Amino acid sequence: MHAALESKVLVVSAQVCGNGICELEESCLTCPADCGVCPMSTSIKVAIGLSVALFCSGFFLTLVWLQYQKQKMFWDESWIVNYNNIMFGFGSTTSLQTVKRNSSVSRVTDVTVCTAVNTSFRPRFIQAGIYDGKTVAVKHIQKKHFTLTKTIRKEVKEVRELDHPNLSKFLGGCIEVPSISIITEYCPKGSLADVLLNEDVPINWGFRLSFATDIARGMAYLHQHKMFHGRLHSRNCVIDDRWVCKISVCNVCRIYCAPEVLLRISTSFTAAADVYSYSIILVEIATRSDLISQEQADSVVLDVMWHRSLPKLKAGKSDNDCPDPVDYCELIKRCWNHNVTMRPTFEQVKKILDKMNPHKVSPVDMMINLMEKYSKHLESIVAERTQDLLQEKQKTDRLLYSMLPKAVADDLRQGRTAEAQSYSNATVYFSDIVGFTQLSGSSTPHQVVDFLNKLYTTFDDIIDNYDVYKVETIGDAYMMVSGVPKENGIHHAGEIASMALDLISVCHAFKIPHKPTTQLKIRAGIHSGPVVAGVVGTKMPRYCLFGDTVNTASRMESTSEALKIQCSGCTADLLHTLGGYVLMCRGSLNVKGKGEMTTWWLEAKRSPSDPLFSEDEPLGLPVPVSS
Repeated sequence: MHAALESKVLVVSAQVCGNGICELEESCLTCPADCGVCPMSTSIKVAIGLSVALFCSGFFLTLVWLQYQKQKMFWDESWIVNYNNIMFGFGSTTSLQTVKRNSSVSRVTDVTVCTAVNTSFRPRFIQAGIYDGKTVAVKHIQKKHFTLTKTIRKEVKEVRELDHPNLSKFLGGCIEVPSISIITEYCPKGSLADVLLNEDVPINWGFRLSFATDIARGMAYLHQHKMFHGRLHSRNCVIDDRWVCKISVCNVCRIYCAPEVLLRISTSFTAAADVYSYSIILVEIATRSDLISQEQADSVVLDVMWHRSLPKLKAGKSDNDCPDPVDYCELIKRCWNHNVTMRPTFEQVKKILDKMNPHKVSPVDMMINLMEKYSKHLESIVAERTQDLLQEKQKTDRLLYSMLPKAVADDLRQGRTAEAQSYSNATVYFSDIVGFTQLSGSSTPHQVVDFLNKLYTTFDDIIDNYDVYKVETIGDAYMMVSGVPKENGIHHAGEIASMALDLISVCHAFKIPHKPTTQLKIRAGIHSGPVVAGVVGTKMPRYCLFGDTVNTASRMESTSEALKIQCSGCTADLLHTLGGYVLMCRGSLNVKGKGEMTTWWLEAKRSPSDPLFSEDEPLGLPVPVSS
């Protein structure tokens, strides 16, 4: 069977090879030990050798290029900034963060290469400046001597290679004494501590968990690159304009240091020490308060070292809307654990926080939602305040319109000058109290004021029923006009006459408060004619009437009698035209400044329902009777 198989192979080989190669194939199959050099073996070896050589050369060149890039970045000085190119004073110099430094050059000092020297915890400030057209944060380093050593170059190179949204970006530095400074990304919201302690900033738990997650992400990125912060603090975490929390420059507080660091068991530059510091930040985020005052720092440090307990928290603003307070408190305890091996890593912290906040919303969206709620709240407040303002305005308008005519008041309120206006015909009313001088002499000033206030309040209620305008009250004098400032044809005489009759009628029943047995008596006079009306004065402006009509009306009042209304002939003619008024001729009267005048007593007014009222025989002018 074997021989038959070989013969079939030879036949197939002969069919495939043709051109005599079948003999070679036959030889190779039958006696491979006698086979010579295969024609394809040399080319294959050359191809393999070239491929290996090219791969090794490429790999070697890649290593060389990478090493060159590292060295190039190591010696690159493009990050060095000329201090004179930073522009300050474009706005108010603000204290972005209060920095207390006690550090030396180290690759793990901070993500922005804090190369500070010992300053005995003196507070320093970070200034805002403009460099290369954008706002930057400039942290000044107080150092008398500075040398750009290989250690610093290495630190700068490592920090420049860091790129994470939760790390404050290192932009450069100034190395010239005495202007040594570090330039970093500017975060306008300030530090996390500033935001938490500002009660005017509404921060719900969505924001708080977002801040905690941002810090955990930044620290996890650092630890992945074998870099440790060592001085993690709420004032080292800054917030940009999109409410993203970023880890920034160093600021040391001993209460944030882990117990093993305080006891000098290990260096502060460990991942576990950063986690311990992070637990303090979690407490601050939950309570929105400072953990401890600086004066109590030493005693609290000792308490942490020996009693291993959380420091006593100061009363602060806290919320009850935490999604899962039990899990959050448990996370704080795990990060606070004095057993280094029991503390979680920041990767684990991230997962725990993600479980606590599964429906995470970006800080910008949360701020927009807060702004919308705040806007709606403001709208409701504005609506309420607007309604209150309208009510107060209505009260003010009523008061103003009671002192001045509406058209005149509107002109004065809008700054326009109220021009004097002439009226061709109006009726003026004057009245005063008979025996007011004697009454005042026997009364106290308060009694007189109360009496006049009650009387004129009663009069004011009556005049609201008529188309009249109250010009003024001076002492016991009461002055009214109709036809001014609103013209009403010839009806002004009837409006004043009807009003005067009502005022006289009220006096019969009016009781003087402090003299209830004394009968109140007033005398009144009315006259019709042209007048000029206008505003006098700018302080306490008064709407006054001028003209002979006013003087004549005053004479009608002064020559009248108690509880009577004296009318001039002009007014009597108008009342006769209107009809319905009972007038009795007083006769001829010598009026000062006017000479002889025929005047009339206004007796009453009759309505059309009165049986004595007749359309054919007006009752306006009864038979004259001499005085």
